[in-house]
Amino acid sequence: MSDNKISLLNSNTWIRGAYMLLFGVLLVAARLVISIVVVVQFLFVLLVGADNQNLRNLGQGLGKWVYQTLMFLTFNSEEKPFPFDEWPAIDTSEGYSANPVEDVTEGELVDAEEVVNDDIPSFTADQSDRDEDGPKNTD
Repeated sequence: MSDNKISLLNSNTWIRGAYMLLFGVLLVAARLVISIVVVVQFLFVLLVGADNQNLRNLGQGLGKWVYQTLMFLTFNSEEKPFPFDEWPAIDTSEGYSANPVEDVTEGELVDAEEVVNDDIPSFTADQSDRDEDGPKNTD
């Protein structure tokens, strides 16, 4: 019984609790900022036809920060996230464009309906006449 000490008086636990309270409040603020980024980014796509790279990077950084914060709050990590550590690194991403994609090899616009992959099986009328046990009798 002497090995199991109550950590109620442990100052490290209370200090971590204070950090957890701080990061809980920051997490609520981050949710608001992410919501604003989502709405503004959607408006960019509607009005301009492409997303904003700065907003995309901010959204990615916030997403990674939220992950790090949740890992700290759930005791899966002892590392405190930003501002007590570096801001998460941003990975480059392609982004979004509402404009049609150009075929790089031919330089012409590609219509998705014209692109057909013969390797993908298609549903035919012959298959609809069969059930799980085999072909239906049409007599």
